[in-house]
Amino acid sequence: MIKKGISALTIVLLGLSLILSGCSSSTSAKNQKVLTIWTFTDEAKYAVKEFKKRYPDIKVNLLFITNDNYVQKLISVLQAGKKVPDVFFVENTYWPQIKQIPLLENLSKAPFNATQITDQQFQYIQDIEKDEKGNVKGLGYQGTPGAFYYRRDLAKKYLGTDDPDEVSQKISSWDKIMAIGEKVVKESGGKVHALSSWSDIDIVQSSNIKKPWVVDGKLVIDQARRDELDLTKKAREKNVEAKYESWGSAWTASMQEGTVMFYAEPTWGLPYIFESNAPKTSGKWGLANGPKAFSNGGTFIAMYSKSHHKDLAWKFMKFYTSDPTFSKKLAKSQQYFLSNKKIDAELASELTSDFLAGQKYFDFFEKAGEAVPSAPQTKYDNDINSIWNSKMNDYLNGRIKTKAKMLKEFRTEVGHDFPEIDANE
Repeated sequence: MIKKGISALTIVLLGLSLILSGCSSSTSAKNQKVLTIWTFTDEAKYAVKEFKKRYPDIKVNLLFITNDNYVQKLISVLQAGKKVPDVFFVENTYWPQIKQIPLLENLSKAPFNATQITDQQFQYIQDIEKDEKGNVKGLGYQGTPGAFYYRRDLAKKYLGTDDPDEVSQKISSWDKIMAIGEKVVKESGGKVHALSSWSDIDIVQSSNIKKPWVVDGKLVIDQARRDELDLTKKAREKNVEAKYESWGSAWTASMQEGTVMFYAEPTWGLPYIFESNAPKTSGKWGLANGPKAFSNGGTFIAMYSKSHHKDLAWKFMKFYTSDPTFSKKLAKSQQYFLSNKKIDAELASELTSDFLAGQKYFDFFEKAGEAVPSAPQTKYDNDINSIWNSKMNDYLNGRIKTKAKMLKEFRTEVGHDFPEIDANE
């Protein structure tokens, strides 16, 4: 009787245990912390993977949307206020437009106090992160100062040196670059050019504007852009640039073939442009400073102001932009130059690149980042830049005959597309 009683009791207790266990699992699943993130870039996958290792109790729903559809989908859900992700990534091209939307969290205020993070960043990134009122609306995790990537073999042949400091001195002005371009194309019989495209001039000049496209509702063409017209026209007429289309097949092939000496590109150009398109040229490249400091690209992370998971969202944003352990791992494993100049400086003496013949590229970009000017932005930049580039191509290819006519057509198209802007001269 005792044995039978114990057996019965055991069965009852076991069943009760299973029931309670099931309830506990169900409750745990319901209470699990979930963070929803939208992104257009594969870069986020690495960060999310490392974040989940650090915080295994947080479930992350990462949705990847192709860049062509991403911005419109993001704007749509923000305007509707429905199905908005807790955190979302925005490329620099669209950031001036997105950051003005009221439903982005103001990260300057408590409990975020984002200036504790932004104060450690390069000044030009800090300025981009803020809206018109000076509030931090997103955090940049990537540093994007630029360099003149150069072929060391071509520099040695035509300039007599491949030393980065000496090459920097030889290309410290546009006049010097033009002279080198004429020399190189002549001595090579037209097979080698100093620059790949007129975009090598544009990327520098557009970073050095003093005034944005639109000021008080009026279209402004900054002097740096006017100078660009003259510089690109001279480069085209003197065969200083190779007339390649940026990101086109001839442009990428030239990196492997060694038909261009200089390419003006940002930090991320190392892994995503040069190593990707010219893997067999490792050791043949170097970094030099050009006529002016510049930057290009970058991505920002923002938070939905009505998110129910702001604590998780902020934890992820802090992790990606300022966690020393993760940041150093990101830099070393992904060749990733950071927005946090304090951590960049710590790595400057350590990180070298075999592709760049052992050059200390973090040291180079850390110094370059300090010199990058803060180019003003407007929500119209992406669209007006497209119009400018189109008219520039028409002008350089002879479809528009004079600079005056190019500027007139540019103003006309801006006024047509944006009637709220006074595009008259």
